[in-house]
Amino acid sequence: MRRKTPVRALLEGMVAGAVGAAAQSIFFRASARLTPETPREAFDPPEPEQADETALETTARRLVEGLAMRGPLDAQQKARLGEVVHYGFGAGWGALYGLVRASYRRAWSPSGVAAFAATVWLVGDNLTLPALRLAGWPWRYPWRLHAYAAGAHVAYAGGVAATLIAIDHAPLAPFLAAVALTRTR
Repeated sequence: MRRKTPVRALLEGMVAGAVGAAAQSIFFRASARLTPETPREAFDPPEPEQADETALETTARRLVEGLAMRGPLDAQQKARLGEVVHYGFGAGWGALYGLVRASYRRAWSPSGVAAFAATVWLVGDNLTLPALRLAGWPWRYPWRLHAYAAGAHVAYAGGVAATLIAIDHAPLAPFLAAVALTRTR
């Protein structure tokens, strides 16, 4: 692979992060029946609105109503903007991984991708969400819920890594797409 400028690595990582967020969404939909139950006592929302919102929806509401001084948002707007937050968060982490991957060859390995998945899960779910009062601290959740969340982040990191590999081999992409299309007919 040729060397990349930091800006190119960042932009490719952002695209890959958004694709990884889509992969994580697919994981959540595909495994919806297997999702462990979250104990009610794990998190006591500080805002009354949070009782009926996901962490993504709460973030969207806080950004629009608190920071942008707009709103109030209805349920459909919260859900839609929550998706924007999800893809934005994924793109941000992807951008960081794109920079790291462009600088350190070890980040390309399966263990590098696994370390990326673990980092996003540990920092995102277990530090950032509780610090922003969007979820409880990690010790308040059962291990099965942590395992499920870690699996979702493996799907995310896999989507990011696969997208970056596809971008690296972009000259082959039209050929591979044509082969895939002929195989589906």
